Amino acid sequence: MEAQMENPVSPVLDLKKQILSGYREYILMNGHQPPSINAFCKGLNISEEDFYLCFNSFERVAEAIWSDLFNQVIQTVEGNLEYGERSIREKLMSFYSEFFCQMKSYRSYAMITLEDVLSTFGSTPTGMAETKKEFKAWVKELIEEGVRLGRVAERNKLTDTYDSLLWFQFLFLLNFWKRDKSVGFEKTEVAVEKAVILTFDLIEKNALDSALEFGKFIFQSIETK
Repeated sequence: MEAQMENPVSPVLDLKKQILSGYREYILMNGHQPPSINAFCKGLNISEEDFYLCFNSFERVAEAIWSDLFNQVIQTVEGNLEYGERSIREKLMSFYSEFFCQMKSYRSYAMITLEDVLSTFGSTPTGMAETKKEFKAWVKELIEEGVRLGRVAERNKLTDTYDSLLWFQFLFLLNFWKRDKSVGFEKTEVAVEKAVILTFDLIEKNALDSALEFGKFIFQSIETK
């Protein structure tokens, strides 16, 4: 009987989870990142070689924590059987609902590691550069779907900025959630609903778009006479 080959991916994934969990725990207990990779590895009873097999710095560990959370949220949301039938507005709402639900387990870590996310307009919070790329790629797909279905207004170059607009919305809501002291973060739920409604009122087709399209049609009709 042939011996089964070990899957090298599984041990690496387990090691990665151990490092991510250990890093979060250290931050929560000490309020700052470990003094060195060597000291951190000794605390986890792993070698530096093990650490560098997964990451090349603490910054990459911090990036992976938020990136993994984002992807878990997307996987949960898109795994819902009703997801495909939802409008893009509803899809974004479901993302925020799941994201802030899972963030309850990350609140203490977020309060320590995330600075005022709106302190500088357009800035990226520490540890969220990768999440920013993934978020903007995901919402860009939503926007393209909306344009294709005729729900989102195609406004030439302005349409290309919608993903940045939604990223800023994400930062605004994250900052609001950090400051929210209401029971069960009820105020954040209201803020999410109002922010999403406002955003889609701006990017979806409306009376102004219809008027512009009608004007364009009239102008082109006159020219072709």
